[in-house]
Amino acid sequence: MGFATHPDVNEIIQVAGYLFWNPTDLSNEAGWGTKLGFCSGGIIFSPNYKIATFRQEETGVEVYKKIYLGCAPVLTAVLKNWNSTLLERLFPGLSSGGAVEFPGSIPAGTDLSAYSHALIFVPQDTDNHPCLLFQKACPNIVEASKLKFSHRDPTVFPVAFDGLRKSSSTDGIAYFGPLSGAVLR
Repeated sequence: MGFATHPDVNEIIQVAGYLFWNPTDLSNEAGWGTKLGFCSGGIIFSPNYKIATFRQEETGVEVYKKIYLGCAPVLTAVLKNWNSTLLERLFPGLSSGGAVEFPGSIPAGTDLSAYSHALIFVPQDTDNHPCLLFQKACPNIVEASKLKFSHRDPTVFPVAFDGLRKSSSTDGIAYFGPLSGAVLR
């Protein structure tokens, strides 16, 4: 048995794009915010959708109910290029002038959610590929990061952004879909 139809090559999504910090207007690039860097390999969006599953008492096997508990979305990416603004976002209190100094001026125990703003991933092809908008994103470098400096391979920067709920918004944390449908809240 074979398949009668296969997806059109345009239906297979391979999305490269840019991360922008603190957008103010999504209608054109001028309002998308500060460009943080290019993701040639795209991004990884983990909705982290949590549910509780209840099973029948008698057997403990058959599922009779599922309850939605919430989600904790995360965007991860490997940036091929970056700028000093990205370093300032990833290392609040640690960066100045495009350099990072440790330990810096931010003490352990600092509430990093205070450094959150909107974040949008804009694909190169905005007509055919989805964007991802976090209404409030808390940036961090991937904990197990190792930055490789090599003559042969490009130095890449692994980043992660946790989606947080804005206290003034009940409209959600993240939007995944056409850029034309994205709305800043």
